Amino acid sequence: MAVTKNPPISTQAQPADQKTVRRHNIGLVLNNIAKGGLRSRAKVSEETGLNPSTVSSLIGELIERGLLRDVGVRLDGAVGRPGRGLELNPEGGAALGLEISDDGLGVLALDLSSTPRYRAFFSQPNRGRDPEDVVRQLADLAREALTSFRSRNIEIACTIALPGLVGGNGELLEGPNIDWHQVPIRQLWHKYSDGLPVVLDNEARLAAYAELTSGAAAMLGTFAYISGGVGLGGGLVLDGRIFRGAHGFAGEFGHVAIERNDTNGAWNGDGTVQLLAGEATLARLAGLQADTRPPLADADWMGRYIAERLRAGDAQALTAVQQVGSALGVGLASLLNLLDMQAIVLGGYFSHLDPWLLEPIEAQIKARVLSQRWCQCPILFSDMGREAAVRGAAAWSLDVILQRAAD
Repeated sequence: MAVTKNPPISTQAQPADQKTVRRHNIGLVLNNIAKGGLRSRAKVSEETGLNPSTVSSLIGELIERGLLRDVGVRLDGAVGRPGRGLELNPEGGAALGLEISDDGLGVLALDLSSTPRYRAFFSQPNRGRDPEDVVRQLADLAREALTSFRSRNIEIACTIALPGLVGGNGELLEGPNIDWHQVPIRQLWHKYSDGLPVVLDNEARLAAYAELTSGAAAMLGTFAYISGGVGLGGGLVLDGRIFRGAHGFAGEFGHVAIERNDTNGAWNGDGTVQLLAGEATLARLAGLQADTRPPLADADWMGRYIAERLRAGDAQALTAVQQVGSALGVGLASLLNLLDMQAIVLGGYFSHLDPWLLEPIEAQIKARVLSQRWCQCPILFSDMGREAAVRGAAAWSLDVILQRAAD
């Protein structure tokens, strides 16, 4: 793989041209209103540091483009004439979050005020299916979601959450849990979606973004999101930003080896966190038969089912969860020693088992994390259920629309 070197850095500061300054100022105004909610022009000027005439000009342009709307008079509590209230125009854009998982499809459409306009989840086994058929289904879902907006002449952004390694060329390079390899997702999407703009990313990474923007980690800057299912996905957030690594593949927590195969003395896939704490191992340890899981069960079925058995006092289920929790704790201890996280957020099937998983996880962390005596890392459980990835994908699409408006 060729390595692209960074361009030389000039020691002389370059003046910003007018377009760069305008892009920066529009971004300031939009983000101020997006994050602060209803506010006056005077408030925007005060909080962004831009002069009132610049703010007025930019807001006029954004209203004309349909991204902002004037909602009448609003009292700010300040002395003097009240300002006119401004907010993002809900009808100004459609932010779509979509997901292809091993066991289904999902879509969530938000308007510019972050209000859900459409959500749908369909259970179906995607492992081994023709990717072209699945992408065609997803494009049909996107078109249906857009009918919840009055006009198609609006800003539209789509982000698709995928289960595996996503390449910068728009390919799903490796999706082991659905047995897809080097699938040209972006190319297929453009073929069946009438050219809707799209961003592709890993599903656990987008779920981490959902937790960062509106979930259990909304007040945190550095945490790891780990999702339990057929595989174990991971998303890392460092200093408030998604960490992707040098090639965009960071976060594959499930493939970390934590146990050696004593039979042949080799380190291999037999001892990964995914194998020892994944859904299949939990099912086996709990004594589930292969046909126990309903054919079209959703992604969270296993967690709910085991939780029901635990509440009924099932000793075998309790032993199974403790073993899975212990293996998970070993992997998390290594992660914490390496990256010193503020918190760990557990999603997927883990989120239904928090009263029983917590003790074995914390026991391993206490025994293995060097800094444990001086700084504890809380284990948090997501409440987003199967929506985590699409909520993160929709939030990312919303950011894309706001960034695009500034370009």
